[in-house]
Amino acid sequence: MDQALVDVLKAIGTASRALAFQNATSMACRGDRQRLAVCLEAMTPGQLVEVAAAARMLSAEADHALARREP
Repeated sequence: MDQALVDVLKAIGTASRALAFQNATSMACRGDRQRLAVCLEAMTPGQLVEVAAAARMLSAEADHALARREP
């Protein structure tokens, strides 16, 4: 396969994952559990692992940011 095509397909895959993560984050922020469940069901196990890891990191860092602001 032509390297340019390989690069384009890789970029499309990366963009697709980013959009799926963004969609899941949006549903979670809105508290839309039903649509979030549908979004997560469409993800691969690898994507779910990445989402879970990112969510843990985001939660921990948000907790740290809040702790720094407390009197």
